[in-house]
Parts: sequence; structure tokens; C-alpha cells
Amino acid sequence: MTPTVTPRCAGSLTMDASVLVEGRSGTIEAPSIVYLIEGEETLLVDTSFGDPGLMADRHPGYECHRTAGQELDAVLADEGYDPADVDGVVLSHLDWDHCYNLDTFGADTDVYVQRRELEYAIAPYPMHAERYEAKSLGREPPWLTVDLTPIEGETELCAGVTAVPTPGHTVGHQSVVVEADAGTTVVAVDAVPTFDNVTDDPSAPIRRGLAMDEFAWRESALDVLDRADRLLPGHEWGILDAEPAGL
Repeated sequence: MTPTVTPRCAGSLTMDASVLVEGRSGTIEAPSIVYLIEGEETLLVDTSFGDPGLMADRHPGYECHRTAGQELDAVLADEGYDPADVDGVVLSHLDWDHCYNLDTFGADTDVYVQRRELEYAIAPYPMHAERYEAKSLGREPPWLTVDLTPIEGETELCAGVTAVPTPGHTVGHQSVVVEADAGTTVVAVDAVPTFDNVTDDPSAPIRRGLAMDEFAWRESALDVLDRADRLLPGHEWGILDAEPAGL
């Protein structure tokens, strides 16, 4: 079975524009995207943020919005799936807006994360603790009680679907490469968060987004662009049939 990828909106959140594209100013509302991969296995990349009320308490700088139809179980139902039908969840990284709602799935659903990301998220530097909702802040990150499956390096998840390390945005960020007859789709997530990160200037083909490691982010973004016939960024309205709900 040739795998396909469908991006879906699971809510939206406001942020400073420079978080996604360096040098931009003002407040924007960015989508929170999950990606359904249908192939030999049914996979979901990322699981979005948590209850908007809780997020308002924990992350007051980001105003979160989600309609009933954007709840994760509603998104899956709209695509014809129950949570139990999902064979695996791939967490691109463990920033708070990408890894909530894991209790939607049962014990038979594998949850994949790069081992390097998991090891760092358990005890991050103080400057990154908020992003990970670290225990050092007296919080319990949403993935802490989940039976995660750590993977290392490029890992084939099923035929035609490979998790690929793309560090930079976080130390253990990963993207997902999906090979099909029509070409290669790369679920880039925050390795390339929007189409505005890509330029037409061959001497400077990318504009940086928020990165823990600027040099690694650049190398990962260039690798993603080199692989992709179809690019699916992490916070791009242009790949969705949805509009901002808050601003």
C-alpha cells in the first residue's frame, strides 16, 4: 500500500511572529497541526497542545484556541478512525504544543520519540524548562507517564515511512519522510515551520525559526528541503483547510 499523508488542524495558538521566522514582528495565530499517515500502518505525527484553559495557566504568553471539531478524537473520526485504530504516534519533539492528548490512545499504540530528545527533556537547561514543562518547575509533562518507545537515528516505522533526526529546533527533533510513487513527502514539523522560512535566494535559501542550536537547525532545514518533493511544515495555514479561530 502506497502511504499517504493528510495534515489536519488540531487548534491554533498565538505567538510572536519571530518564533516562526526570525526578524518578523507582531502577534500571529499559528495552526497546531497533526499529520495522519495511512500505509501499511496507521500513524499520527504529533498530538497538539492540551486543554486551552490549562494552557492559559501554564503558558500565558500563548493564547490557545480549539473548536470541537479540532479535538484529536474528532479529527480522527472525521478521517474514519477511532484512536484504537492508530498503530503508532510519532512525536516530532517534546515542546508542550506538540505532545499533549496522549491519553487518547491505548496501550496498543506505540509512541515514538528520539532517545536524544527524551533524555534532554527529562532534565533540560533552565532556559528550556518552560518549553518542556519540566519537573524542575513543579510540573508533570504530558508524556511522563506514557510508555514511550525511544528510537535512535533514522528508523523505518513501516514500509515507505521513516523517522529522520532533524535537530536544531530542539536537541532531538525528528521529521518523517514518506516515500510514494508520486514523490517524497517530508513532514518537517519545526525543522521548517512555515513556507516563509524558505526563500528564492540560492545564497540564503532559508530563514531561521526558533532554535536551540542555530547551526543544527540550518543543516536540518537544508536536508529537509533537499529530500522533499512535498513539504509539510509545522505551523503553516497553507497546507490546511482551516482558518485562525482567535485573531
